[in-house]
Amino acid sequence: MSVKLITVDPVTMVRLGYSAACATYTDIDLVGQAATGEETRDLIGDLDPHVVTIDAAVPGEGGLQLAAELRAARPRLGLILTGPAEDGLLLQALQAGLSAYLPRSAPVELLMSAVRHAAVAPASFTAPNLAEAMARRRTRSTALSPREEQILQQLNTGGSLAAIAVRMRLTESTVRTYVARLYDKLGVHNRTQALQAAARLYLI
Repeated sequence: MSVKLITVDPVTMVRLGYSAACATYTDIDLVGQAATGEETRDLIGDLDPHVVTIDAAVPGEGGLQLAAELRAARPRLGLILTGPAEDGLLLQALQAGLSAYLPRSAPVELLMSAVRHAAVAPASFTAPNLAEAMARRRTRSTALSPREEQILQQLNTGGSLAAIAVRMRLTESTVRTYVARLYDKLGVHNRTQALQAAARLYLI
């Protein structure tokens, strides 16, 4: 039996590429394509696919949120998120219980292999370089000192650096020094970026 596939991508040329690729694989049947979350939900209800690929750039709620909602509603549906080659999105796809994460640059053969995998084992996550991404996450996490981890948690709680200094019984200049080191290790330049990076790395 062929795998019934729906692809979701806002870019017309990408959808055409999916059509051309699937035409060469007799075991994968591209039954529908969508550009938005609303179209996706309608197609899934009408076509009952085995697997859905969703790009992270889907307008509206975004591809990751759409995929997470579909996972909650349809535990046995294969769900593959596509997007940039970023550890953050890969790890978020893993946390959301999706079937796979693939960078947009992945070869067609790898995509089709992921589709087959998602059809038979929708709850088993796969991604290129998954082990490397997990290792980088562990390395980044352990690179923070205990005090820097405390500062990070305080930044997440909110308040000015002066208020954080009072809570931690440190001078404000000391807190600024730790914050500067934290930003440097996370590769960011401000609090918002630091909290976003920390969330991607599951540090908060």
